[in-house]
Amino acid sequence: MQSKYVNVSVYPVDDSCGRLAGGSRACVLALAAIFGAAVGWLAWPHAIWLAPLALLLLPVLNKRHWLAPFALMFGYHLATTYGLIKGTSVFFLHSGLFLGIGFWSLSSLAFALPYLAYPYIALYFRGGGLAGGSLAGGGFGAVTATIITSAVSTILPPLGIIGWTSPWLGAVAAGPTGILLTILGIFALGCWEQKNQDIPVRLLMAGIVVFNVWLLGFAFPDLAERVPALDDMMGRPLPTAPAGWVGINTHLGRLRSNLSYIDASMELAPKVLADLRSGDKVVLLPETVAGPWLPGTRAIWRPVICWTARHPEQIVLLGADVPHGRTLRPAKGYLDALVKIQDGRQTVLPDHIPVPFSMWHPWRPQGSFRMAPFSRKPETTEIDGKKAGYLICYEQLLMWPALDLYPHGIQVLLAPANDWWARGTDIPAIQRASAKAWAAFFGVPVLFAVNR
Repeated sequence: MQSKYVNVSVYPVDDSCGRLAGGSRACVLALAAIFGAAVGWLAWPHAIWLAPLALLLLPVLNKRHWLAPFALMFGYHLATTYGLIKGTSVFFLHSGLFLGIGFWSLSSLAFALPYLAYPYIALYFRGGGLAGGSLAGGGFGAVTATIITSAVSTILPPLGIIGWTSPWLGAVAAGPTGILLTILGIFALGCWEQKNQDIPVRLLMAGIVVFNVWLLGFAFPDLAERVPALDDMMGRPLPTAPAGWVGINTHLGRLRSNLSYIDASMELAPKVLADLRSGDKVVLLPETVAGPWLPGTRAIWRPVICWTARHPEQIVLLGADVPHGRTLRPAKGYLDALVKIQDGRQTVLPDHIPVPFSMWHPWRPQGSFRMAPFSRKPETTEIDGKKAGYLICYEQLLMWPALDLYPHGIQVLLAPANDWWARGTDIPAIQRASAKAWAAFFGVPVLFAVNR
């Protein structure tokens, strides 16, 4: 008697995946990792408009094997974050390469893990149950799975506090148009991967993808002429900073002790005072360059503070470690902050996300910096009649702090940093490209001040 039951695969992708031999499966996963690594290596830091290609490959590779999205993104993040190996060995002097390799590999693995859920999310949202789905459902499932998994991986805390080189940053740089084109491309490729399509439908989906690529020429005007230079963000130069706004770059290297911070302040304070006397309105200095903001440090900067009292239209933004917590000596913890010196007064502008492990180490509270990714105080301030947003060093690499600035309508982006530990790596260039991508998205100028 013939069975009335129909065999239905609960495999979250096409049944052909189940027929792949073990060697073929390994080949598919290896190719997915290679594709991801190629996209990451080509995109960061000088052509980040290529980064969304990793997102566009997700619905395509998902049909080949359910682990392919994971392998793709694992390869992508291994290629984009390899600078951690050398940077970690420089910061933690006695760690050697092993700690850096551990940070690099484990963080890449953490970024890729959410994509294990990609095929199941795509299946759930495509409609039509396990055995099929509508044309639009395939695209909708691909878009929903991509947004959810990428948001968990590199946007939303907790992974969002370490999730740098997000593939979405390449789309962000082109503004809302770039994001829309990326979503449309994912939708079209998700529909392309539906089974039992006739030729006209596949031609329509191919047309959508080609049309999106053509539209990139309008999102990035010089894309067809040259590979975008870092200083001209994807061929679309950013607005220039307001007249009289300057960022001071320094080459102080690693400041190892309180005495070295005092020496740095004694060197920088006269230079800043000279800039103010020459007529500069706003002077931005690098992150933590003043060290702990204690009475002795404030005394060194007293001439600058007094100058702003007599000239309230001039402002200094100084990177410092502001004591936080119980009033102990030494302080229990710190805020990684800009100290805004204006009208003879000092206002602390704290960041939300310091660097994990090196600055934020809750297992060792003494000397740890505050972590506040859900702080209700926006990273904005009023400067020279303009609303300025700021992203301090590590925050420039992330999506979450920048997204928090979006509702506030900033007019200038301040980007102080301290990159001495990343010398010889591409991390400073990635950081700069990320900050410029957000400035392009907001349509505002960005002002850098970096210590190397």
